[in-house]
Amino acid sequence: MARRLAGAVLMACFSWQAVAWSAGEGETVETVIKEAAKATATFSETRDAEAVLKLYAKDYLGIQDGETETRDSIEKWLEDYEAELRRGSTLRFISAVSNVKTGFAGSIAWATYDYLFQAIRNGELEGQDVGKCTSLLRKEGGAWLIFHEHCSKTRTGQGK
Repeated sequence: MARRLAGAVLMACFSWQAVAWSAGEGETVETVIKEAAKATATFSETRDAEAVLKLYAKDYLGIQDGETETRDSIEKWLEDYEAELRRGSTLRFISAVSNVKTGFAGSIAWATYDYLFQAIRNGELEGQDVGKCTSLLRKEGGAWLIFHEHCSKTRTGQGK
């Protein structure tokens, strides 16, 4: 009886460590997702492409509303946007994520979340996307990097 109790206590201790590790890692993965949204939204002020790109793996491949996206295409978009800003464009973006839920399997993590992306020009709402994303991340050199993402507008979000 004492042996079974000791075994149960030991198992509970090991389980507690796994839960604590996952909770901390879950917060880290959530931070990466939120930082990607923030770095994109604040790019017009910071002009810091690396703040965005450092969150994506070199072999990143994503799907945004049926269109493929790579790390190179993100970099090109940032370059084009910066050139537009230098020409005096007032285009700005607001980006927010919510309802982030994370999970893990070994060195792979995933996050599902809702997103809101708005384009503002001259203080007026020019466009808005509302949708859902699933991001896959892997740990490289101690950091969680997004290596795949699939985002789609929700039907209720279209036309808003």
